[in-house]
Amino acid sequence: MIYRKIKRTWSNGYANYIPDFKKVFPELSKIDSEELCDRFIELNMNFYYEEKTPVNFWMRLTLPFALVIMLFMIVVLPITFLITGKWGYSLADKNRLLNWFRSLRLQ
Repeated sequence: MIYRKIKRTWSNGYANYIPDFKKVFPELSKIDSEELCDRFIELNMNFYYEEKTPVNFWMRLTLPFALVIMLFMIVVLPITFLITGKWGYSLADKNRLLNWFRSLRLQ
């Protein structure tokens, strides 16, 4: 399941490449937008943004249970460290749990 939709911003036209671009890079504020587009095209730069997706009603009903699971994981973390010697949880092993937390916007 994909909980994050990423869309590509095209590097031609008058697209808004980076939010607050003029504030982040004030030294590039003097460059015309067409020239900036040409530079991005020459460098083969691609920009992506995250498309907001609404959280399903049934998924939102699981929020209290997710908070209890997250609290339990924090409490058990020292015990896990004593057993395995690693602090934290491997995200690769718990992909479904991580996707569930992402879908609820907890991560």
